Amino acid sequence: MKATQKGLSIEGVQGHNRQVILKALHDLGTCSRKDISVVSGLDQATITRAIGSLLKDGIVEEVGLAKSDRGRRSINLDFTTKGRHILCLRLQRRSFSIAVFNLRGESIEPMEYTIQRGQSAAQTFADIAVAIDQRIADLGQVDGIGIAVPGPFLERDERVILITESPEWQGFEFIAELRSRNPDIPIFSTHDAKAAGLTEWRHVAHKTDARVLLYVSAGQGIGSALIVGGEIYRGALGLAGELGHMSINFDGVQCKCGNTGCLELYASRIVLMRAIRERAAKSNDTNLTGEATFAEVVEAYATGDELVTHEVSKVARYLAQGISNCINFSNPDLIVIGDEYAEFGEPFLNIIKKWVEKAVLPSVYSSIKIELSNSAEDTVLKGAFLEVFSQTYLGSRREPQQNKII
Repeated sequence: MKATQKGLSIEGVQGHNRQVILKALHDLGTCSRKDISVVSGLDQATITRAIGSLLKDGIVEEVGLAKSDRGRRSINLDFTTKGRHILCLRLQRRSFSIAVFNLRGESIEPMEYTIQRGQSAAQTFADIAVAIDQRIADLGQVDGIGIAVPGPFLERDERVILITESPEWQGFEFIAELRSRNPDIPIFSTHDAKAAGLTEWRHVAHKTDARVLLYVSAGQGIGSALIVGGEIYRGALGLAGELGHMSINFDGVQCKCGNTGCLELYASRIVLMRAIRERAAKSNDTNLTGEATFAEVVEAYATGDELVTHEVSKVARYLAQGISNCINFSNPDLIVIGDEYAEFGEPFLNIIKKWVEKAVLPSVYSSIKIELSNSAEDTVLKGAFLEVFSQTYLGSRREPQQNKII
């Protein structure tokens, strides 16, 4: 890009070049200056100047030699693993998790904390604040904090409207409170399903040539994200993807959102566990007790426990109905089902596929690939990292309340 372009300063050109180079490095992974030149279209002299600045700022580092086609050795580059960090928080109904990432996206000692049933939002926030303060105190530099929360979440206003089964969060300005405690660190927030969807796109979609990814988050809550060409579709208020509040039964149970028969009231992990525990406490057809954990339910499902199989199959059919509605509306070519329900494995997926196939046109069904997330990491936390990283370093259009670092 030329500095003579109308309205663009030398500093603007240099900042643009930095972002182009960082995006190329982010996409390629460990690579040489020449590799970046080929992908970015920038000449090697421009890249050399910009890389010098990035090395000085401790954003990238040289990581050894690579042999080129002509037998010459070039120095590889990658993002630094030292000094700079991004801290991410995932809030759920029964727990919250915190992980620290280096700039390569490698997680450092993620930790999960239990939220006691009936605990006030103020007390939970105090616990979160203490945990974050402890992690920040152990780090050299925190370039940003990413927060992923359940919905409905107005991303535009950074406001949680409702967390089903957790009414204590209603009206609590969670993001604003956290920002006031950490005024010197850029804070970015997003819906948890959108964060996970971004992770899945990066891991899966580009390998399958998918154009439209529907990510379904199925666990303590039910949510979704629509990723089109690598971009999250957010909607006018950042509210898009509230699959959990899509009605699957207009004569059904009244939801706190005002709708009736919302999918989340029939298919969430909280509802599933409640049904299994209540039946297990009264039944001799299972080895589970009324205090069964989710891990025990997953194991019982794998071994063919009759009670558990029945309840999990019901949930799979409910999810299939919600997914079928989304297919008819958004026409994805790849659907990934993630979060805790992915632990139920292929038998669970096959039930969903069976009911989806019955619900949509054959030509539509044959064009869709439906699979479970196979990521070993927490895709929500990783997606929160990707949000902060892209907005801080790659020039994303979404802006935090504070200025960017570079």
